[in-house]
Amino acid sequence: MLKTLTLLILLISLYSHSSAHQSADSSAAEIYGNVKNDRDDFLPNVLVRISGSGRSYDAITNMQGKYSATVPEGSYSITVSMPGYDSYNYRNFYVRSGEKRNIEIYLIEKIVSTDEIVVEGIFRQRQDDLRTSVVNITPQSVKMLPGAVEDVLRSLQTVPGVTTPNDFTSQLIIRGSGPDQNLIVMDDVEVFNPYRLYGLVSMFNPETLTDITLITGGFPARYGDRLSAVLDVMNREGDKSRSFSSVVNASIANANLIFNGKNPFDVPGSWLISTRRTYYDLILGPFAKKAGLITDDSSFPSFRDLQFKFAFGPFSNSKILVNGVFSEDGVDIVPGKDNDRPDSIAVEDVTTNNLLSLAWHYVPDAKFSSRTTLSWYENAGDNDFNSEILDPLIDNENYTPEQRDSLRNIGALLGLEFDSRYNFRKFSLSNRNVLLKDRSQFEIGGGVDVVRTNLGYNLKIDDQFRSIIQAFPSSSALLDSFELKGDNNVRANVYGQAMFKVTDKFFVQPSLRFDFFQIIRTPYLAPRLNVGYAFDPVTTLRASAGVYYQSPGLEKLIDTRTFYDLSNAAEIGLKAERSYHFIAGVDRWLNTEWFAKAEGYYKRFENLIEQQRLTGYRYEFALKDPSITDPVYIKDVKNWIRSAERLPYDSITTNPINTGSGYAYGFELSIEKRNSSSRSKFSGWANYSFSVSKREKFGITQPYRFEQTHVANLVMNYRANNWLEFGARWTYATNFPFTPPVGVTPRIVGDSIATNLLTGEALFNLDFGSDENQYSTKRPAYHRLDLRVSAYTHFWSTDWTFYLDVINVYNRKNVLGYDYSLNSDLSIKRTTVGMFPILPNIGINARF
Repeated sequence: MLKTLTLLILLISLYSHSSAHQSADSSAAEIYGNVKNDRDDFLPNVLVRISGSGRSYDAITNMQGKYSATVPEGSYSITVSMPGYDSYNYRNFYVRSGEKRNIEIYLIEKIVSTDEIVVEGIFRQRQDDLRTSVVNITPQSVKMLPGAVEDVLRSLQTVPGVTTPNDFTSQLIIRGSGPDQNLIVMDDVEVFNPYRLYGLVSMFNPETLTDITLITGGFPARYGDRLSAVLDVMNREGDKSRSFSSVVNASIANANLIFNGKNPFDVPGSWLISTRRTYYDLILGPFAKKAGLITDDSSFPSFRDLQFKFAFGPFSNSKILVNGVFSEDGVDIVPGKDNDRPDSIAVEDVTTNNLLSLAWHYVPDAKFSSRTTLSWYENAGDNDFNSEILDPLIDNENYTPEQRDSLRNIGALLGLEFDSRYNFRKFSLSNRNVLLKDRSQFEIGGGVDVVRTNLGYNLKIDDQFRSIIQAFPSSSALLDSFELKGDNNVRANVYGQAMFKVTDKFFVQPSLRFDFFQIIRTPYLAPRLNVGYAFDPVTTLRASAGVYYQSPGLEKLIDTRTFYDLSNAAEIGLKAERSYHFIAGVDRWLNTEWFAKAEGYYKRFENLIEQQRLTGYRYEFALKDPSITDPVYIKDVKNWIRSAERLPYDSITTNPINTGSGYAYGFELSIEKRNSSSRSKFSGWANYSFSVSKREKFGITQPYRFEQTHVANLVMNYRANNWLEFGARWTYATNFPFTPPVGVTPRIVGDSIATNLLTGEALFNLDFGSDENQYSTKRPAYHRLDLRVSAYTHFWSTDWTFYLDVINVYNRKNVLGYDYSLNSDLSIKRTTVGMFPILPNIGINARF
């Protein structure tokens, strides 16, 4: 009887438990996802604890890093602890009945552990990593930085030692060097033209990147053919946890679509495809056409691109990667019939930038790795420019439309026609091998590039316009026509480096690079040395010294904007440009979140290529009586006397010559607050850079045109709660030098003074003085505040981000440059040309 009663109670208990369980399941929610480390590797056998309402639910990740837990509706905290990693904690996570929520968990590896301090972060340079001047930013930082329009190159402009020529370009000026002296590498492939929309933004898509590393000086021997810095970015692989996922990012300026997933048919690996498009042409075009400013068949600047990455493997310690980028920039502007300006500009331009690479990664064990990459890259363009431009020295602001129309009759409209075609193509094969030993690390590698540069153009320019341009001191020589069908020029390199752990605190890394540049038929050896000393586990001193070479090449024309005739570079004995770097710095983790760094540098430049000056001969003109300053007297052509014979002067040519030299030195201070856990609400950084940069050519030392003595950046980000985030960025910089005019001089066309066809009075150009006056004055200081507000939510099984980004909040008119015109009394009128005004941008990001 007792056994029967006991069995009956047990059955009733089981039935009740089963009923309650079924009832709970009907209103339960599911929390699931993956646990990965910061290298995107899945972590198996990890305990995920979900706590709330006095109960906890545990889930263990499987071999693919997946976890899943069924919980009642409510608010929970999700915590993950694993040896060697920072603990993960997500508070106030709410799920509703029947809802399925995906939470991707990333564990950050602990880098340093002592009794006093534990340092953790997404990027923390190892103490035996002897690279100086290394900056690593996350793709998430690029997306969140105010005023950077989610652009990689614009985001880097907030790090120490980095600035940009102006708001309208994403080019990088690094430590007193020009943008042509920076090496840009994507997935182990050098890129000649990393820009879109003619430099406004870069080619890099932050949604597809996994690593962004900038080395502002003293870069390792694996990099070469540049004098200043290296930007090395890597694209991520697709999401291996799902067959398909997507991201949509859209703003008032562009749209970005990303699709990715694991490979089908059980093939190991993943795939990722993305496409972007701007729609300035779709938004601004109709307004301009309706106003009659352009014709119906015109289009505003736009770009579109397609990018993909296919990963196959691993197969027997090997992985195959296929990368591709195909893009097109275009503009087609034809002035409309209702354009009320007398001058007009017609532009038709198409630029393509394409890359395809095949990479083999081989890792047989934990101590050896090898990467081999075969690639094809091509940058091509076709441009037609046709214009009638109003004489830039005429002040037309006070002219009526009827008076502007009459300007054509007096020869004030100057013609300029220009068409060009270029094709820069490169085939490359490179290899890099790393071998780890107990107290040392060895790296050897090399590569071969076959580069062909085709360039042709035709220039038709009004004689008066040519005279105006040649009066500017920064103008460069340009042939009226040029056609180069380039040969295949080889660039070959071999390098080796070894890092030795001399003691537990002292590290040494000698390296050597060999380059051969066929365009000048010359080999070069570049020795480099890096050393490091670890004072304690959180304080490191690093120093480097090295030699760097940069070969001449038309592929660098995109950034130099100076034309050189390199058709016989070897025959004229042209050399590679050379620089020496000397860098020393110290960094320290102040606690688990605060990081401070100080670094100083000196760079010496030699054999810089300049346009050759040759002695030319021309007539000189002088007033009969220089003491008379009456404008009426000065405008009278009869009061000017021409020299009896042609006199010598320096004539700029397109011939390249190694006559330039220079130096740059400075120091940088920075402090950074990093988020070490989900509990951190505030993050950001502040830095200050001091820099001096000079160039010497033709016996005269001048400030470099990109010299900025003082630059300060302040970036702050505050996470108010789990759905609202605020960001701010403020930049201050002393501006670049410029050359002010010192007076006026007669406009010479042929051997005579040009005159106004209506009045017969002499025409004048600006006089910018001698070489000593070049870059003698600086523009007013630059400063700008940008703000960003981001709101996060989740609905329709999708994570959403809505944001408002405002550039130049207080509408500071930063000076881009000056336009000059002449008043009737020949006094010079200066008009300021500004950069970005206040510019709001709204956008949305959805992750499916």
